[in-house]
Amino acid sequence: MIEISSPVAVLPRMTAVVMVALLVFLSSCMHGPADPGSTFHRGIQRNAWKTISAYDTAALAHREKFNPEIPPAYWDPGIQRLHPIKVYTHRANLVVVQRMSEGNEKGKYIYLPVSSFRPVSAWFSHKHAVDGFVFRPGFGWGTYNFTRTPVLPPSK
Repeated sequence: MIEISSPVAVLPRMTAVVMVALLVFLSSCMHGPADPGSTFHRGIQRNAWKTISAYDTAALAHREKFNPEIPPAYWDPGIQRLHPIKVYTHRANLVVVQRMSEGNEKGKYIYLPVSSFRPVSAWFSHKHAVDGFVFRPGFGWGTYNFTRTPVLPPSK
């Protein structure tokens, strides 16, 4: 005798199978920053991540106050090799200022995958200026050369 299952009886089993398959898929996609196969594992992005992590750890332990500017004591050696004048965060990315003149900044802007802001770098990127930043391609993936002119508040 052939037994036929009703659609109502099959639905819970199919839901369970789909949920397990989804969990397996999602867990296979979740690689952290230390994944040896990722480009984030090495290079300037990793140095930027270590800099921000060291500073955030100190701030969470109340050894520092949260501030966008990161003191030199927390700069990773890879960031120090860029000879920064100052280092600060912008929208969860790291800004390494290498030159300043009359309030204008130039240096490296390091994109971190945790940030929702990704710089736009193109020949006419001045049309896409954000917070005074203009981006040009830099060395390596996720690194941009930038110039920043301070954005002044509108005069009243």
